[in-house]
Amino acid sequence: MAEPDVRWRARAAALAGVVAALFVYVLYARQTRSVISDWDPGWVGTQALLHGRSPYAAIQVPPWPNYLLYPLPALLLTAPFTLIPLAVARALFAGIGTAAFTYVITARGRWTLYFLISGAMLWAWIDVQWAPLLIAAALTPNFSWMLAAKPTLGLALWSAYPNRKALIGGLVFVGLCFLIRPGWVPEWLASVAQTPHKAHVLRPGGIMLLLSLLRWRRPEARLLAVLALMPQTTALYEALPLALAAERKVEAAAFAVLTMAAHLLYLLGPQGPWPVGAEYQWWVMLLLIYLPVLMLILSRPNEAGGSGAESPGTGRMEAPSATAA
Repeated sequence: MAEPDVRWRARAAALAGVVAALFVYVLYARQTRSVISDWDPGWVGTQALLHGRSPYAAIQVPPWPNYLLYPLPALLLTAPFTLIPLAVARALFAGIGTAAFTYVITARGRWTLYFLISGAMLWAWIDVQWAPLLIAAALTPNFSWMLAAKPTLGLALWSAYPNRKALIGGLVFVGLCFLIRPGWVPEWLASVAQTPHKAHVLRPGGIMLLLSLLRWRRPEARLLAVLALMPQTTALYEALPLALAAERKVEAAAFAVLTMAAHLLYLLGPQGPWPVGAEYQWWVMLLLIYLPVLMLILSRPNEAGGSGAESPGTGRMEAPSATAA
């Protein structure tokens, strides 16, 4: 089947973006005022920054349930959204991220639309996460400097799809942040230190994920290994980057089914603010998502140019070709 053309991809992206924006807007319109998304502290912190105050001091626990965990690059990208009310800004951010993700990922084929009905994407919408936007940025070297907005996910994505534009652009972006607020790094690290995030390799069975390095020449193998080393939660949106391991329709469909099954199992487990239920959620993630992705990776040869390989001239730093180990 021929790859979809640019016009088809643009229409699919626009429709996906509208659906995501409407979903987020309606979801939060039905909630009490005490319910916030993960994106809300960044929006409020950015407003404080624009008024010359510390964005990290603006988010205190309590009354906020979570500290501001994003570095200043994320706040600079959030700045345009502070011109509109939070309810609309939240929905617009989710819509833009989903549209960008859809446009970029459908270059592989129409079968990638399965990712939009996965449990991982559902959680990215529910919590209004950066993952869809940053995945699109990682696969588009001209925008890969945006990976600095979330260094943990950004490093994992860059390890899979390295390019010089991400390094140079990211350094310039971070340098701009120091010009705007020189002391932001200690403030950010102090906020991050308050969280119970933990690398998956430190969880039961998580060390197995490093077996993906047996296929280290493949981008999806490096992605899984570095993700396992990064401090993170057990929320399902953390698994969205693993959709990039799919290379065929059946693999994309399996990702959608397994992550949605994980979502349903989450609903049967302990409920409450994270990390309530984290141990239970981890076992669900490990068995339904991480181990299947690991087995998929190990079933492939250790050769460069796997999932998401770009054509020459994009600035991507490809690993040299090699025969299977």
